[in-house]
Amino acid sequence: MKRILLSLAILISTVNSFAQKIDLITLGGYGATANFYYETADKISIIFSKDGNIVEYGTQYDKATYGYYPGKLLKYMGRVDFYSQNENEAFRGKVKYIGLTMITYYGTYDDAALKGKIKSIGSTQFDYYMSFEDAAVKGNIKNVGGTSFAWCNSYENEAIRGKIRSIGNTRFDWYTSFDDKSLSGKIKSIDNYGFTYYTSFENNNGQKGFMKTGFQTKYINGINYYVRN
Repeated sequence: MKRILLSLAILISTVNSFAQKIDLITLGGYGATANFYYETADKISIIFSKDGNIVEYGTQYDKATYGYYPGKLLKYMGRVDFYSQNENEAFRGKVKYIGLTMITYYGTYDDAALKGKIKSIGSTQFDYYMSFEDAAVKGNIKNVGGTSFAWCNSYENEAIRGKIRSIGNTRFDWYTSFDDKSLSGKIKSIDNYGFTYYTSFENNNGQKGFMKTGFQTKYINGINYYVRN
């Protein structure tokens, strides 16, 4: 009986760990901004920024709903608890529970680049580049669970510094300041999928800088991507 209960506990833990994951990444302005969607075991989406701060949380719209777009959230109407004013000043007042999922944060006693950032969501740990690391990446997410993040360093072209270089096995390339000015800083490729845009030399009814070829939504290496203007 004990073996059965132990096996059941391991199975539940394993299912929950796989259920909690980065589900969606949205790139606004063709890469000018990035938001990361973490889906909890009870199907709540928590949006966080590249420096580990919660932006929004809620439940995903049904795809059949009018006005749907990837990443659009409905207000979550369930349990939301916050850290009290007696807690460490780095995270007092921040969200503590959303539904069944607990969120922890780094405190004032941690490295300066970590203070107030997400430390864990459920069982998933968040790690960051430390304050002594490259200026363009310090404070940015380094690992979310088993998924690693790399960023363009300060010695790289000024148009791409601090932008995503890779997430897990997925590589990102960017147009630089050496390219046409309407392309500079925009996403050039994600994995093997390329993007082109209307340039400054193309008179296409005011579409300069808008996407010419590429994708808006794509599932790549276990993560959904949404690229928009």
